[in-house]
Amino acid sequence: MIIKLTKKALSILLIFGLFMAIPTDTLAATKVMWGKTELKLGQIGKVTILADTPLVKVESNGTLSTVRILKKGDEYRVYSYKGQHNGLYGVGGGSFVQKNTTKVKYETPSKKKLALVTPKPIITTPVDPPALEVVDIQ
Repeated sequence: MIIKLTKKALSILLIFGLFMAIPTDTLAATKVMWGKTELKLGQIGKVTILADTPLVKVESNGTLSTVRILKKGDEYRVYSYKGQHNGLYGVGGGSFVQKNTTKVKYETPSKKKLALVTPKPIITTPVDPPALEVVDIQ
């Protein structure tokens, strides 16, 4: 009876110890919301669709082809910008939204919000190696 209880207690302590040993990063788990979307690392801005507008892809010959129509009120993350075709906001996956102030509103995140998703540098302090002691054997 005592052996069974000891084994169970040891198992519980071992499992608890494993959970305590797994590092958790609370900053990585925290979502930073910006309007309707989550602010992600690498994001340079967002577009809010003011009127139904096409989502386009740039073809190999440089022309634009419509992928689908984005609906009024939707928000999309912007990861890049191209100056061709009067401006294209890259929303990922090779898709773009054309710059058009009457149909699309572009915004950039505040520095405060951006700082919440930017990884903090890990600062380590160099440690000097232990001093060597010279022993003379004679």
